[in-house]
Amino acid sequence: MDQGNSGSFKKYMHPLEESVLSLATGRIEKPVPVPPKDNVIPMMPRIEAAAAAPEAEPAAPVDKLQSISTLINECMIYINKQVLGRKDIVRQSFLALMTGEHQLIISRTGMAKSLLARQIFACFDGATVFEKQLTKDTMPENLFGAYDIEAMKKGKMIHNVEGSLVLSHFAFLDEIFDANDMLLRALLSVLNEKQLVNGEQMVSSTLHSAIGAANYIRITEVLEAVLDRFLYKSFIPENKDLYFQYSIDQIYQEHFGKVAAPERRLTLGELSFVKKLVQSKQLDIPGYVLFLKNYILKKYIEETRAVVSDRKDYTISDRKSAKTQDTMRASAIMDGRNEVDEKDLDSLYYVICTLGREEEKIRFDKILNATKNYFRQDKTILENMFSAIGIFNIIKKSKSTDSLKSDQAFKEVHQKLERVAKSEGSVLMEYFTKLRQKFMSLTRDNFLPETFTLFENLSEMSLKEAKSRETRELIAGFREDVFHEKKIALK
Repeated sequence: MDQGNSGSFKKYMHPLEESVLSLATGRIEKPVPVPPKDNVIPMMPRIEAAAAAPEAEPAAPVDKLQSISTLINECMIYINKQVLGRKDIVRQSFLALMTGEHQLIISRTGMAKSLLARQIFACFDGATVFEKQLTKDTMPENLFGAYDIEAMKKGKMIHNVEGSLVLSHFAFLDEIFDANDMLLRALLSVLNEKQLVNGEQMVSSTLHSAIGAANYIRITEVLEAVLDRFLYKSFIPENKDLYFQYSIDQIYQEHFGKVAAPERRLTLGELSFVKKLVQSKQLDIPGYVLFLKNYILKKYIEETRAVVSDRKDYTISDRKSAKTQDTMRASAIMDGRNEVDEKDLDSLYYVICTLGREEEKIRFDKILNATKNYFRQDKTILENMFSAIGIFNIIKKSKSTDSLKSDQAFKEVHQKLERVAKSEGSVLMEYFTKLRQKFMSLTRDNFLPETFTLFENLSEMSLKEAKSRETRELIAGFREDVFHEKKIALK
């Protein structure tokens, strides 16, 4: 990180990242860049972690978003020139990094999985990378640090975490399924909660993302939990095309299998900024897009159960379903946009499918296209309904009707009502035209009854106009909720 950028991005740095950068004096110093040589990725000094400070919401992202988006795309282009035939996997890797999640890559031996992982991590300036090939004999101390001898004399098993997976920014765990179940169980909290839990020892981990690699998958109860921690999965099929093999030869002669660092690299502060942006309200996801997202996931589950004989119990966990929002926000950032739109539904492929499984890609594309076409006829109705639901949620969350009359609450509700009343191109245009003047002149005393009247009228008219069964189900559920809330709010 150069001196000019260090100040602007330091405030967006995750507190755990700051802790790894802290010197014994407590001062934050910029890391000294180390030029890459051979297969070694630049490493940061390994030092003690300090107490984490509370995180803050990132500021408005518009200016930084564009520059970071450009740099992310430059890094992906660079990697694709060094490791051929991995374009989708590289994009998936950066989605994992931007969302603070983990990626699993499966293939036969010799498919350059480790080279790909090292090349990806080499795009980050000053990052500490932990790398380990796991075996059935790998013990917890090989990942989390050797046991403290003095503590052992007192009957306590305490890991010295300095230089371990726990205090690294990134990790490459090769042959992960060769590890025994005891080790994998110990790994779960570090991967998911970013915390080492070992009896009375609890250490916050600086691990941002891990890439796991395997030549096969074995299924046990513990492994199912581990697999769920790897939100993004890829499979690399063999490609013996002669031109592709010749192209690999040419790349090999340039670097002889060594990692090459790009001229411009991302800082840890920039990565932390992106993650906070992804997991904040700064990037809006329209209700209509969320509705389509959930419908796509539902249909993908149903279709998989119907057509894949050995996956009758297939599902997408609620955890993964919720985190697909992060994937869509990351996709928008990659494109330099500060709002999610329908195009980002395409990115669901990277999180609900295993890349490289062509049958899954075909199934996903079929459902995605059908969904967009199916609901296009109801798009305006749904957008109006989600605006109404947004207003309704403000009312439901309020502690009392009096609190809704405060300047802040009244202004927020009034502005949202105006947007609903001014909807253009709607099949309900005549109804909304009549509402325009009414909602421009609402007062604190009459806006709540008028708002419930709007909800009821909008629901009734939308039910008559809606074409799809799912749209009618959503409207009916909303109408029922409004009926119950109205009795409480206006009694």
